[in-house]
Amino acid sequence: MSSSHQSLRFPRISAVVVATLLMLALVPAALGQGAFYAEEEKDGRIYVFNKMNVYQLWKESGEIGVSITRPGEGPNGETLIFDSDEAIHLYNFRHSRPGEVLIRPEEKKPVMKVSWKDGKTTIETDNALLNISNRVQIRFTHEDPENGNSKGSFRIRRAKTKFDGWFYRKNMTYELQLNWPDTANPLEDANFNFAHSRAFQVKAGQFKVPFGRQELTSSGSQQFVDRSIVSNEFARGRDIGVQFWGLTLGNRIDWRIGAFNGNGRTVSANDNDAFQYNARVTWQPWGDVKYSEGDFESSDRPLFAIAGQYENNDRAGATTGNDVSREILGADAVFKYKGFSAFAEYFTRDNEPETGAETEAGGFNVQLGYFIVRNKFEIAGRYATWDPSDAVGNNNRTETGVAFNWFINKHNLKLQGDLRQVEDDAANTTNREARVQLQFIF
Repeated sequence: MSSSHQSLRFPRISAVVVATLLMLALVPAALGQGAFYAEEEKDGRIYVFNKMNVYQLWKESGEIGVSITRPGEGPNGETLIFDSDEAIHLYNFRHSRPGEVLIRPEEKKPVMKVSWKDGKTTIETDNALLNISNRVQIRFTHEDPENGNSKGSFRIRRAKTKFDGWFYRKNMTYELQLNWPDTANPLEDANFNFAHSRAFQVKAGQFKVPFGRQELTSSGSQQFVDRSIVSNEFARGRDIGVQFWGLTLGNRIDWRIGAFNGNGRTVSANDNDAFQYNARVTWQPWGDVKYSEGDFESSDRPLFAIAGQYENNDRAGATTGNDVSREILGADAVFKYKGFSAFAEYFTRDNEPETGAETEAGGFNVQLGYFIVRNKFEIAGRYATWDPSDAVGNNNRTETGVAFNWFINKHNLKLQGDLRQVEDDAANTTNREARVQLQFIF
């Protein structure tokens, strides 16, 4: 054979070899894409496979995993079980059955939305929602005590991080809040709320007990830099327990009743065999009056709310000392209209020590505010006074003050300043303070 003929033969042989190798290489890929087919009858059922790995698993364990079942569609009424839509098409082709157009519902892809508004970052999925917010208060205080040297101080009054939202179902909500400057006890809120309906809900964990409107109003939503001396004395804030509550009659009635340990927040156990009981009912005939001072809400009609409340905390046996049990009654009212706000609260308390005479204490707080520039610049005034004991004369404590607020973005970004005077008749002193505070929520 001539060399020219040999040169033509070798390329042809090489091409055949290459084609064969390519076919061998593509066989596994073809099998993985649906070229495989197996059909077996077992226990009155016919199993049809288009996936080799599923078939091998079935042979070894009898399990097929996700499948498509068609009872009574076999040639003799058997149940047909397919591992995929492709197996249905191949079975129809091999048994000369009519072809089918299979329409499967499109799988719902998980959705996650991230947004930011008014100081809250919101992360929302199909099964949960998480709000993240931070609140920082930077304060300067100039103190001018009657007996002592005046001084000025900067401080971070509050720096809080809050997580809240819902999970699993929208009627199952949660709240977690930490106050970082309080290094000894940073946990403020940790609770779960289940809403059977808007009218009946259950809340458990650590949160503010239902007592005192100014105490229930966030420190970030106050007209003054801080709460009054009366609120701080009679409404003690957070505790651990359970609360039943709800909104009825078109949100006109807000009712809350709860039982708590009675020894303050983040205390792991009750300190005696009794509990603290709280109850509060609010009537708001013209719409929801939010727990926020200053009038940002009213428009064409006024807003008004009046509330009554009760607290009983049996402290007998809580310590080895002379423990004092207390019973407190309170009432408060708020009115808002076109930038004007008026707020008042009143408390009376019976103090019953384990040994000694029973005494009474009482006090009230009144605040007025008005937006000179609507929703931007507000001026407010306060008068608060309380009597620590009716058994002692001339021992009242009184706070008077005036506040100036510049709201850049409502309570989310504001600059506050107030001047106040605190008189103590028992000590015969009058102390003055000037405070300036920047608050931002992000």
